Amino acid sequence: MNIFLQAALSALLSLPFNDGTVPGVEGGAMLFDGFDSRIVLPAAEVPEPKADFTVDVWVCPLAFPKSPCPVVCRKADEGLEGWNLWLDCFGKVHFTVKDVEAESPQGLPLREWSRLTAFFKSGEGIFLAVDGKEVAKAPVTFNKVDQSAYDLWIGRTQVRTPSFFENHSIPIYSSFDGAIDELNIYADKCTYKKILRKKFFRSDAPGTSVPGFEERVLPSGPQQVDFGAWYVPLKYYDAFDRRWRGSLDDIVVGFGPEQPWKVVFWHGISYAPCFVTEKGNWMSNEFVERAKVTKWGCPENMSDKHADFSSVRVVENTPARTVVVWRHLPVGVNQKIPFQSEESQWGDCSEETYIFYPDGVCVRKMDLWTSAPAAWMEWSQSLQVLHPSQRPEDVLDAARIMSVAAMDGRTETYGWDLDAEKRQDAPSLPGANIQVTYLNSQWNPYLILEDGSGLNEKNMRGTRIDRYSGKWSDYSDFPWRNHWPVAQDYVVGRHAVVADAPSHTYTATQYNAPHSVEKISGPADAVYAPEEGKETPYTSKVSSGELNSTWKITKLMLLGCTEGDAVDLLPLAKSWLRAPRMTCGEVEVPYNVEQRAYVISDEVEKNLSLRLHASSEQPSNGICIILPGVGVAPSAIKVDGKDYSDFRIGINNGPACSSLILWLPLSAISPVSIDIAK
Repeated sequence: MNIFLQAALSALLSLPFNDGTVPGVEGGAMLFDGFDSRIVLPAAEVPEPKADFTVDVWVCPLAFPKSPCPVVCRKADEGLEGWNLWLDCFGKVHFTVKDVEAESPQGLPLREWSRLTAFFKSGEGIFLAVDGKEVAKAPVTFNKVDQSAYDLWIGRTQVRTPSFFENHSIPIYSSFDGAIDELNIYADKCTYKKILRKKFFRSDAPGTSVPGFEERVLPSGPQQVDFGAWYVPLKYYDAFDRRWRGSLDDIVVGFGPEQPWKVVFWHGISYAPCFVTEKGNWMSNEFVERAKVTKWGCPENMSDKHADFSSVRVVENTPARTVVVWRHLPVGVNQKIPFQSEESQWGDCSEETYIFYPDGVCVRKMDLWTSAPAAWMEWSQSLQVLHPSQRPEDVLDAARIMSVAAMDGRTETYGWDLDAEKRQDAPSLPGANIQVTYLNSQWNPYLILEDGSGLNEKNMRGTRIDRYSGKWSDYSDFPWRNHWPVAQDYVVGRHAVVADAPSHTYTATQYNAPHSVEKISGPADAVYAPEEGKETPYTSKVSSGELNSTWKITKLMLLGCTEGDAVDLLPLAKSWLRAPRMTCGEVEVPYNVEQRAYVISDEVEKNLSLRLHASSEQPSNGICIILPGVGVAPSAIKVDGKDYSDFRIGINNGPACSSLILWLPLSAISPVSIDIAK
């Protein structure tokens, strides 16, 4: 019996395989997409060996499966009958016959051809060889493997199987990701030994040609992007890109060549904003995460595998500033919405507004509409997103993970404490609200929390930055997970063990008091009254009868990338949180912390001689001035009586009126005058 893979293709392929083939060991090889491609030969078309048989095949994996995935098998959908030559998440090869298994001690290399040879010898044993060298064997007592009733499957599980390590209660399908070539099945006793003696199958050396796979690098658009937001279709690799449906509005925000980093809103991560450094290292600042009330994990954007509940749009894009709005629902992996009212069917909804200025500073305004404001939630966490080839150690230096600072100038720098217990709530500097995360880059992401004295989501006063510590697994000192990003499997969580797919790690969680809490609807006696010092359980329970009010909770932070440390950002933090007063004559010009901007009211619109009362404790570090109702640019701007040309103008046109937006990269620690000529 001799079954050759290529001969069966035209009759058996029901799913597209790109163009069908890639360069193989000899001629063309079949490319499997890792999602749902498979070849199935009906049982009636596959001869059954009387006793002994050998399976010989060449494979070139791109990534390893997340649940047991056959290279080729002929077995029952359920149970132990039949045989299976399969890979695990380490790339180790397994040959299973009934309930007997032989396992290779090491995983296969990625993007290289390997020859797998498995042999069943009647009444004696099963044997497994890799590249012509026997690596495992196990004894058997039975003389025959009944397989006539089973189809021959290549590159795909017949049924859902549990993931490795976690989610055994959420089984998934698993498909081979890479190329398969030269599949042969022989019914004799001699072929296996001939292959091991290298006197069979090929007279020349094994092929060294590696399939021309596309590189898999998380997409971030053009290398240099001028200031502004741009709709840029972000392509990952063909098999992944072809799965998505509908028009996809990816957005890239750039800051010009002097600030060579970007912010990316990509559908492959359900549009969760990611800061991408000049070294191509990614980081997200998380999103609203709610308690485990949808049965399958914590409801969050991370669980929205297909971006079904996430959208992004540019609402303002001028030389003076850019505004992007990201709306998403924090769903469970079963696509259930948390705290959904039985009466109205409304559940939690989150909307984040990102206001970017030419100096690279971004105001992040997070709004959550919920009927369960007191239930457990998390708003911000430092998530380092990794390319398929990266491990956490490639981005994080255990000796220098992050620095933090407080508004009074206190500062600390932290490494990763490998000797400490494994935990995610190791405290940092008390009262710290400024953080820089070091990503092995020149430019590193920072955040500045609004530092109100109210109760944060841990029901503690003010700000808090908690660190992670300890050695997390045998595969990385850091937490390392690959159920997000990009992964399409509906699983709650999954450990990463090999750098073969996009993954993430995490280093700190941030807490601060809400900027505002507003009751939108509900009974008059409904109040939001968290209890100080009483932390809400991670698995909060709220009865359907309580979901009769709607609250809007708003939180604020600044984001960006810096070449410095946390303490170097203190002037910026003060300029936002302790912004200097601005007056126009005797009239106070209000400062809007949500926009990082001074908004000129109609009362002073016709007299634009301004005074900025800056000081060392209330410094200016770039200012935005908004003039509602003004639709033309100023003819001139003077600072302290001198012409000032280093400003940017934006006109935001509206249906009823326009607004003039002025950006001045003005730094000051003493009062200055600003005159705007109309």
